[in-house]
Amino acid sequence: MKKILCAGLVVCDIPLRPVPRNMFDMDHVTIEEPEYSTGGDAVNVAITLSKLGMQAFFSGLVGNDANGDFILGRLAALGVDTGGAARHPRLGTGVSYIIIEPEGERHFLTPGLINNEFSIEHIPPDLVGEVDLVYLGSAMSLRKMDEGGTAALFKKSHSLGKVTAADVCGIRANEDGYWRKALAPMLMETDIFLPSYREAVEITGRDDLDGIRDALSGYGIKLLVVKRGSLGCYITDFKDEWNVPTFTEFKAVDTTGAGDSFVGGFLCAYLLGWPPQNAGRFANAVASFNVTKVGATGGVPDFDTAYQYVREHSPPGTFTVNV
Repeated sequence: MKKILCAGLVVCDIPLRPVPRNMFDMDHVTIEEPEYSTGGDAVNVAITLSKLGMQAFFSGLVGNDANGDFILGRLAALGVDTGGAARHPRLGTGVSYIIIEPEGERHFLTPGLINNEFSIEHIPPDLVGEVDLVYLGSAMSLRKMDEGGTAALFKKSHSLGKVTAADVCGIRANEDGYWRKALAPMLMETDIFLPSYREAVEITGRDDLDGIRDALSGYGIKLLVVKRGSLGCYITDFKDEWNVPTFTEFKAVDTTGAGDSFVGGFLCAYLLGWPPQNAGRFANAVASFNVTKVGATGGVPDFDTAYQYVREHSPPGTFTVNV
């Protein structure tokens, strides 16, 4: 069983749905009863990997409060190893209020500073040596990790022969190209980089995939995977490239966590040794299943369900992989 360390952003999600787009023109909106759920890229990817049969280890910072208890309890119940989690002595667990439109699109309101305090010192030193891949969830949302922590973590990982992967979730201003400057040390040590298309445009200043590829080709990235939502994904190893369409048979109920479940699906397939385009197909399927249920990971399927779906719905001869 492959082992993955998922470090980074953790929040307690509180979804508010359905909220009409013209909410601020109305005096009153009736919504469904909110249900707390786990959230944050590191948490969502860890849960996705665990549901897909991988051994996931979580490292993040929560408070000494009920929300922290809820998140760690939920992770443990789903088979994620929480030995790398840390508790902050004063700050409360991060919370994300998710405004979900009737069609499933979502918007986040995220107070709290605790994730900015997460640093490489919170990750148990021996944990990196135990895993096959080290993933950092939500670069540009973790101040201490963004200011050298992630680059140091990935450099250490490479010294131990580990694969590194990261995505981005920018909430800090991108003035004067700040994102690209801040990400540069991390990207020099990143094997797999998985931004959304919108984030890739912010980082590079280019809105065409060729331009995005060229702008990111000078770093240490071995695989660039651009998440494109309903269009699927774009993948390049800077020699070849693949545009992998997603599956259209699924009805989206809640797109919260779609990108994170894609990341988990891609990393799972990558560690199984699948070609990039087939890892992309599998990741598209995992994300497609996920958006049919409420919550960041509520619809993540098990491995066999996703695998069988991709095998049955891929063009003949295109999905040939070892399981």
